[in-house]
Amino acid sequence: MVLVQTIPDGVTASKIEADPRILEAAQSIGIILEGLGYAVFARMVPLNVVDELMGGTVRVAWRKLQRYVEYERERAGSQKTWEWFQWLAEQLDRHSRARTSLTVGAHDAYRDWRP
Repeated sequence: MVLVQTIPDGVTASKIEADPRILEAAQSIGIILEGLGYAVFARMVPLNVVDELMGGTVRVAWRKLQRYVEYERERAGSQKTWEWFQWLAEQLDRHSRARTSLTVGAHDAYRDWRP
């Protein structure tokens, strides 16, 4: 995810494909989040758990890779490319109740947590 975070927002697919390390990182993250998105849809993993654990990661990855995904869908002639990754990012935006964010970490949001 470290490499994906370095991708500028709105970068073109050709820029991603020009760097093999970035391309491999993008594909790896996309595949992982694709599976996680489907797991949420199939109710194997609760959305709130994903939101609390890695909601920021999903949102950042989608923001960085959205144009690349759209390009891949156009090139393939299919809307199936990373469909569950997109679905997951959109569901997190629609239904988030997390107390954490990119500016407030769990160590602060849940400082007073008791077992």
